[in-house]
Amino acid sequence: MANTFLLEIVTPTKLVLSEQVDFMTATGTEGEFGVLPGHAPFLTTLKPGELSYKIGNNTTRLSIGIGYAEVGAEKVTILAETVS
Repeated sequence: MANTFLLEIVTPTKLVLSEQVDFMTATGTEGEFGVLPGHAPFLTTLKPGELSYKIGNNTTRLSIGIGYAEVGAEKVTILAETVS
């Protein structure tokens, strides 16, 4: 099992991020969730809030709008209305 997974964040107009990350969290409509490499697949809706991801010792936080998250064992795709 890999120690990272691919995180892609996409808006209707562009690809915002495509990076190998160690960990990420986001706010789904059912509550906050975290993802590590090898996570069980699921699909959820997102509500506006913070998305954070970690690469090594660096944590980045983004503000995202409504959208969807598709989580797989090796890739997470975030489709969001807005990202800042």
